[in-house]
Amino acid sequence: MKTMRINPFEQPQIVQAIAMVYQQSFGSEPWNEGYICPVCEKVFARTFSHKVCPACAERSEVVLVVEYWPIGKIISDFYREMKKTNPICIVAQSDEKTIGFAWGYQVFANPDLDEHLDAPDLHKSLHGDFFYLDECAIAPAFQKKGIGKLLVGHIFREQQQGQILLRTKDNSQMCNLIKNMGGNSSAYLTRKSYNEINRSIKLPAALHKTKQGCFSFHQTKKPHH
Repeated sequence: MKTMRINPFEQPQIVQAIAMVYQQSFGSEPWNEGYICPVCEKVFARTFSHKVCPACAERSEVVLVVEYWPIGKIISDFYREMKKTNPICIVAQSDEKTIGFAWGYQVFANPDLDEHLDAPDLHKSLHGDFFYLDECAIAPAFQKKGIGKLLVGHIFREQQQGQILLRTKDNSQMCNLIKNMGGNSSAYLTRKSYNEINRSIKLPAALHKTKQGCFSFHQTKKPHH
C-alpha cells in the first residue's frame, strides 16, 4: 500500500477511481448517501436494493430513487475544487488500485470563507491563510486499517500554510483520527446541518501545526446559528 500526490488534470483515470471510492464510501455508514428520493428526500445506503422509495409508497406514491452522488457530478465537483488556490490531492493505492483519497486547497480567513463553509462569522475567530482539508475517504473494504492516518499525514506534510482547517461532525472518525495524531478541535463555530442524513452540527476546526509536527488547539464555543 502506498500514498502519493497526483496531478488530476494529467491522470484522469485516477480521478475516475477517486469518484468510485467517493461513491462507495459516502454511500455507506455513517452517511448512507447512496440513493435519494427526489420527492421526500429520504436517503438510502448503496446497499438499498429497491428502486421505489418505501416512504412514498406508504402514501400510495410510486417514486423512483436516484443516485445521491452520480459519478459525473463527483468528477465535475472535484475538478472545480482542484482549480482553487494551491490544491493538493493524495491517493492511497493497493496493488495499483485506488482505495482512498484526501484533497484540499488554500483558503483565507475572510467573509467569503464563512459563506463557503456555511459557518457564520468563522473568519472573526481565524487569522491568515489555511489549508482546507476538503475531503478524505477510504473504500469500505479498506477502512479501519490506518489508511486514513497515512493520507492525512501525507497531505499535512505537503501543504505549506502551516495551519489546517477542516469541517466535520463532532466525534466523527476524522475527529478521532486528529486526536490520535495529538490534537483536538478548535475555532469551535457551529451551524445547523442542512444535510438530513447528518442531523447534527458540523464543526469547523482550525489545526495549527507545531514545529514538532504535532497539532495544538485552542477551543472556544459559540451559540448555534
